[in-house]
Amino acid sequence: MKVDNRNAEAFIEDGARNVNAVLIYGPDAGLVLERTNVLAKQISPDLNDPFNVSRLSQKDILDDATVLTDTLKSLSITGDRRLIIVSDASEKLSNTLEIALKDASRDTLLILRAGDLKPRNKLRLFFEKSNSIAALACYADNIHGLRQLIKTIFDARNISCDPPVLNFIESSLGNDRAISRSELEKLSLFVGDGGKVSLEDAAMMIGDSSALTLSDLALHTADGNALAVDKAIDRCLSSEISPIAILRAVAGHLVRLQLALEKIQEGDTPEQAMKRLRPPVFFKAKGQFQVQLLHWTKSRTLRALGLLLKAEQECKQTNMPNTAICGRTLHQVAAIARTLR
Repeated sequence: MKVDNRNAEAFIEDGARNVNAVLIYGPDAGLVLERTNVLAKQISPDLNDPFNVSRLSQKDILDDATVLTDTLKSLSITGDRRLIIVSDASEKLSNTLEIALKDASRDTLLILRAGDLKPRNKLRLFFEKSNSIAALACYADNIHGLRQLIKTIFDARNISCDPPVLNFIESSLGNDRAISRSELEKLSLFVGDGGKVSLEDAAMMIGDSSALTLSDLALHTADGNALAVDKAIDRCLSSEISPIAILRAVAGHLVRLQLALEKIQEGDTPEQAMKRLRPPVFFKAKGQFQVQLLHWTKSRTLRALGLLLKAEQECKQTNMPNTAICGRTLHQVAAIARTLR
């Protein structure tokens, strides 16, 4: 069965009581790991307990299928529910699992951890279609998920922050739950129990996140600064940010410029137009953004957005290196920006 994301926390807190196996998968590796550990600790608070916790690899199971079958049948000598964790699962295990789970003990929970699985993946389909096992997808946090994570971590230390600061933190965090949690805990320790997070605190403590790296690249591209674009691309790629994510970040920046330009056409000043954007423009980038509003036009942003969309399609459909497509396109957009001066 599928576990809906809005029911995921309750399902985990209940210890997946009505199933005997759970597949936890998705593109957000940090969230996959976090949910695996939280669920595992519902079954066995001590994950190093040799009597109640077994860890197997996919290779162990493929080399000898009886390893999984025997482990699933084993009973706890303490009478507690047993736990088996497989941390590198793929669809290669589908047939073995189907056989092994038929005779599994109801007092044992099997947790399989996997990466991003497509809708037709055999392992995912096997878990989604059965009522006795469950599939739990882990996708990148949306604004609601990020806000809940921020609230949880800040509430634990009685930390507060004003809405503009909260908006900045949300827009600065990336797409990996583990990294987001680490950044927030680092910020919490810096502010201290009962403290209040300022914009300067947030910018300093999470200023090296992927979101800010992408923001810098988008600003340099819209400025037409070719040298800075090259350096920013290198930083993004060294941080393992994909070319498609880079293209989308620059496109997102141009869309924000376009929205602000529309407000200016309706009678707003550039400053008023910027204030209407959500999330708000980062305070250190306001001057740069306002200058760009004076030079860019709606027709030019549409032309640049067309280039970025075409580049993303090329990344997905051609055999050209994605990094080359990305770099070429950003320089084309930067060239448009230079013609506006």
